[in-house]
Amino acid sequence: MSEPITSIPSANILLSSLRSVGYTPETAIADIVDNSLSANASAIDIEFNWHDQVIIISDNGDGMSEQELLKSMNIGSSDPLDLRSIHDLGRFGMGMKTASFSLGKKLTVLAKNGGVLNNASWDLDYVRQKDLWQILVEDNASTFIDKLAGRLSGHDNGTVICISNIDKVISSDSVYEKKKFYKIVDNVRNHLSLVFHRFMESRKISIAVNGIPLIPWNPFIPDNNARQELEPEEVIENGHTVFIRPYILPHKTKFANDDEVKAAGGYKGWLQHQGFYVYRNERLIIYGTWFGLFKKEMSFNLARIQLDINSDSDFDWQIDIKKSKAVPPAYTDDIIRLAADKATKQSVKVYNSRGTYSDRKGNAYAPQLSYVWEQRKDSRGSYSFVLNKKHTLLNKLKTSLVPEQKELLNAYLNLVEKCSPMELSGIKDMSVSKESLPENEYNDLAYQAKRLITTLVINGSSKEEIRSLLQQLPDYSVLIDDFDKIYMEACNGTK
Repeated sequence: MSEPITSIPSANILLSSLRSVGYTPETAIADIVDNSLSANASAIDIEFNWHDQVIIISDNGDGMSEQELLKSMNIGSSDPLDLRSIHDLGRFGMGMKTASFSLGKKLTVLAKNGGVLNNASWDLDYVRQKDLWQILVEDNASTFIDKLAGRLSGHDNGTVICISNIDKVISSDSVYEKKKFYKIVDNVRNHLSLVFHRFMESRKISIAVNGIPLIPWNPFIPDNNARQELEPEEVIENGHTVFIRPYILPHKTKFANDDEVKAAGGYKGWLQHQGFYVYRNERLIIYGTWFGLFKKEMSFNLARIQLDINSDSDFDWQIDIKKSKAVPPAYTDDIIRLAADKATKQSVKVYNSRGTYSDRKGNAYAPQLSYVWEQRKDSRGSYSFVLNKKHTLLNKLKTSLVPEQKELLNAYLNLVEKCSPMELSGIKDMSVSKESLPENEYNDLAYQAKRLITTLVINGSSKEEIRSLLQQLPDYSVLIDDFDKIYMEACNGTK
């Protein structure tokens, strides 16, 4: 019989590693705000202080007793398998710590419960020196703690989180760093306005950043009467429910002015905000993705699909610690594909209608016949041309083909796009690497490549011929390092 041996990880090494989980400043602050919401806070104040180089998040929530505070400071303070309240936005008991460490070296939490103050800190410089799993507690009368406590004056309960020595946000005192710092503040404002818009709209919470209240940004533009709501869908599997509500945003002519059009596009722009919006307990997890179903195209800009899940579906959807990733489970594949197909088709119709929303074969219909190519701008600002896959004549042709012929046609059209003169002439900027591509764009590209490879294999192309082809195509050349894996997955799909 084997004998167990206790293995305790190095505090310094593990806590230092947790600093690189993959948070951005926006997702880190959002993760900390989740704790305030779970504590029933109605007001959250966030301060980015360049002079003192600290970030402070305070709320008027339930606060914590001394025992609760010390438990919350543990790395992994809750069991992810525990049943969660529908109002609880946490899961792993790691968010507050890992999010804070991704910003700075010291995390101090001051909790007030029933008028009683308690504090606890993780100091990574101290941990590095001692290599011990030790939480520090300061005297409540210290100047530092007393200053933080002032943020809770007038409240019997509440919490203050102070992240200091923010080396991941500020690396020097240069003018450039200061500009970058305030750019981060703007990004956080925009991100929180979107991620928590449903809470702010229902007046469950108010959030202020550097004293300025946030205005919620609803990506579905409910105040515009020209918005269309398609038929909602619902899928239930093993007691887990997924609600899908597709929306088609209005044509630009249905907005009062250009400022309204720009605002409706979102802070990342129309192209990046099309697609699915996955909400977990009303908190936005991921947005602006088609889950690899197809590329983003300008004619799809009006399609935005709200998708709601509860926390009991976390493992089905592979929600990560950062709550910024989600992968649809297999049982949703058909309904998600159907919703995306309906929404994109309707988006193309409205996008090409110049605001008329007509299907008649008059002037409103004619532009669709000439709409063969469309210009697309990626996240790096590069432009390319893609074929309009929803063109009337192409759709009529596809209805006359059997599935195998459709796949062959799609593969050929894919090659037409990738081998266009603009793609091969050097006019388009080809300086792209796997590292520079956002994960969702890389996954979309890999998905398209698999479909192309599958068709080529079925029609007799060899592995080396396909590898050579992909190396010549600027878009697909970024996949070459993973070619063997992608090729194998494509071939397995043909069996």
